[in-house]
Amino acid sequence: LAPGEFCLLYTDGITEARGGPLGDEMFGEARLTEALSHCAGMPAEAVVEHVQMLASEWTGDRAHDDMAVMAIAAPRSHHLSAVDGHTRGRFTA
Repeated sequence: LAPGEFCLLYTDGITEARGGPLGDEMFGEARLTEALSHCAGMPAEAVVEHVQMLASEWTGDRAHDDMAVMAIAAPRSHHLSAVDGHTRGRFTA
């Protein structure tokens, strides 16, 4: 991941969540992609909260499968570390 990018991981409980106006339409990949298209520049934590909120609103009070969302984010600034070969006085094996 480049600085500031994140990887969003989610269970099928998000995309297969049933709800909407008629109560039986799946949230789906297209709706998730559309929601994520409005999240540019947001911190990973805010994107996770946004997706969780949309899925919860979609299902309403109906019973649903478990829904989990997690983001793995790269720091926004680039700090040299052992990962890129710089140890700053640390010992490596």
